[in-house]
Amino acid sequence: MKVLGIAPLILGIMASLALAQSQSQQPQPVDPTAQAPSTKAPPPTTSTRLRSSGQAPAEDAYVGEVILIGGTYYLRTGDEQYKIENQAKGKQYAGRTVQVKGTVDQEKVLHIQSITAHE
Repeated sequence: MKVLGIAPLILGIMASLALAQSQSQQPQPVDPTAQAPSTKAPPPTTSTRLRSSGQAPAEDAYVGEVILIGGTYYLRTGDEQYKIENQAKGKQYAGRTVQVKGTVDQEKVLHIQSITAHE
């Protein structure tokens, strides 16, 4: 008789422990920094800005069209526009696709080292 009285007690304790354990395991909050970004960065384009090596060279190569906006010449490369420092060179290549070797400063002014027509 004692065996029959202990069995329900043991089953009750085991059920209580199982219930307590399942309630104590709460889901972990999602870390927003661990998720991948929702938008992908566009791939780099080699047709607009060319680099010869992985290191930042003294000058870069840009391919684009020389355009005139409000009396000022710019080099347009895809979605970017760079004001041409030497406006005489800009005028010489106006409306043409060119390859420019030079540097761009913080104000997006293109300092031309060389410029050639690009086909």
